[in-house]
Formats: sequence, structure tokens, C-alpha cells
Amino acid sequence: MKTDPMSKSDYTVEDFVLDSLFREWIFANKADAKLYWESYMRKHPEKIKDIEQARTLLVHLSQEKAQISKLEKRQLWENISSEIDRQHDEPSETKVIPMDSWSAIKQFQAEQQKKSRVAWKRKAIAVLLLVGCVGYFLTRSFPEKVPPPPPKLAEMEVLQAPAGVKSTITLEDGSKVFLNSGSKVTYQKGFTDSLRLLTLEGEAFFEVAHDENRPFIVQTGALSTTALGTSFNISSFPGEDIAISLVTGVVLVEKDDSEEKEELHPGEGIQASKDALTWSKNKFDSEMVLSWMDKTLIFNKEPFAKASERLENWFGVEVIFENTIPGDLMVSGKFVDESLENILTGLSYSSRFDYQIQGKKVRIHFKQKPDIL
Repeated sequence: MKTDPMSKSDYTVEDFVLDSLFREWIFANKADAKLYWESYMRKHPEKIKDIEQARTLLVHLSQEKAQISKLEKRQLWENISSEIDRQHDEPSETKVIPMDSWSAIKQFQAEQQKKSRVAWKRKAIAVLLLVGCVGYFLTRSFPEKVPPPPPKLAEMEVLQAPAGVKSTITLEDGSKVFLNSGSKVTYQKGFTDSLRLLTLEGEAFFEVAHDENRPFIVQTGALSTTALGTSFNISSFPGEDIAISLVTGVVLVEKDDSEEKEELHPGEGIQASKDALTWSKNKFDSEMVLSWMDKTLIFNKEPFAKASERLENWFGVEVIFENTIPGDLMVSGKFVDESLENILTGLSYSSRFDYQIQGKKVRIHFKQKPDIL
């Protein structure tokens, strides 16, 4: 049986049946197990049908005797087959409310294409063959009892800083999150008893409150950064590379569905492609990385097109180019708590352009090909 939770992408029905975390979700609907398997189904929709079969098998097995006769096996199959016919012949129009493992599976399954009835039966027959092997073990592990009522749905918090605005948030555990403009974090309100899990889109600096019993994990695409009590910066804007920079403490950076991991110490960072297929460990310039927290905008031989995108996010404006940007135009400069007009004025001298600020729109016209800075 597989034990590494990060290598479950190739799970079969048998693997789901024997997985302890999966059984906790099916029989007890524990919060951390529920979060894990719902996240798993989002990443692996092709496994939803196998998950449904595994759940059906577990529910039936939890009511079976330790020894199953041939007659009982045949009767069990007839019941499964009848249920299959009923579900395919009587389409339901009832809206599924995602409250337990069964409704969660149906919610995710509704988004996928329905597979053929024949294929489903063949898989069910294959699963049935496992009953004689695992029935005794499972019925001893789970006493006959009615599962408790499912808990209320976890309430999710979404904290967002729109373009042109930077925000500071103190979480329930005392940790602080400094959000750069155009960024957001999502997490379960109050976290869980064993985990503090957040998802980040954009850039944020984290000051993590120490809690040795609940690791603090930030999910950015295919990378996870785990800490107990530390401070670090993560930049992960949509369509851009991922940068993780550790200021204090120690963090562990891991790649989903992979054994690859890196432990970072103060002054060390990770540079990864947006899909995390390639990554490298390096040293970082703290002034450059953390300048946004000090209201400082730094351009270091940056392509003008990229610099304009940073201006758009920094001030919440739209930059419109009235003619072509010179391909070799690079800009440099350091602006501490400056207005948009002052920054544009400073850049216009060396980059040789005229500009107009019209509300939330900035129009730029290059006069001639500028020198490379």
C-alpha cells in the first residue's frame, strides 16, 4: 500500500480502499481528510469514478460479516447491479449539497463526462473480487455502526488586495500576512486542528506565529512552502515565475506529486518556473525582494513592457502605448513613495516619451528610439 500522500496520483480503487486517510473521510468526514480529498479530486478529476467505487465498496463492507459466503457474494453483486440500473434509468433533478464524502464526490463527478455503463460494471466486477481478500480486515477495523451526522461545511476566507492597494491582515492564529496589490489568499476560517493551509495568488510576506502542532503551509501552484514560525516572501502572480525568499527561521519547499524538496535558511530562496517543472536554490537581494513593503519601486535594467505592468499593478491604472515600444529599451531607477506622475516624469527623460494621465488610464507615446540605459 502507498503511504506517501504526495504520490497518490496513480492510486487504484484498491489503494483508495486501503488508505487510512481515505477511510477517515468516508466514515468520519474529518475536516483535514475532507480538505485533502476534495483538493485531490480537483487535481485528479480522472480518479473521481474510482473514488466513488471505493466509497461504495467501503460502505457495503462496513456492514458485512467477517466471512462472506459465495451466496452472499452473489447477492452483493446483484444489489450493486440493481443500484447501477436504477441510477442510470432514473435521472435525478435534485441539487446536490456538498455536505459529506458522497455529496462531494457527486459534485465533482457532475463536472466530468459520464462514462459508459458497461465500463462501470466491468470495474465493479473487478472490485468485487477484492471482497474475499480484504473483507475480514476491514470489518474488524470498522465496527458496525451508523456514521455520525456530517459536520457543517468549512467556511472559507478570501482576503484580497485590489490593484493599487496593499493590505495587512492578522490571521486567527496570530500570523500576519502583508498582501501586495493585485494579490489574494484563501484559507479555511480558523484553520483545522492539525494544519494551517493557505493558497496564494500574487505576492505576500508572511510572519508566521509559532505552533509546533500545526504546520503553516502556503500553496502556490505546484509548490508548497511549510513553516512553523518564521518570515518569508512569496511571489506567484498568474503567468509569472514563482519566487520564494526566506528572511528568518527555516522553511521546507516541496513539489506536488514529487519527492523533490529543498530546505531554506535565512538569505536563501527558490526560483521556479510558473508550472514548477524547473526550479533552483539561490541567494536573493533582500532590498529588491522586500522593497514593495517599504513603498519602494525598483527597476533594475528591466524591459519597459515589464516595468509598465508593475506600474499598472502598483497604482491600479491601465497603460496604453500609442506606438511601438523599442525592443531594446531597458529602464532602471529607484522610487521611494513617489506618485505615478513623478515616476513617469523621471522615466520619460531617459526613455524619451510623452505621457498623459487621464483618470485610470496612462497614454505613452515614444518620440524616438531611446538609448539603452
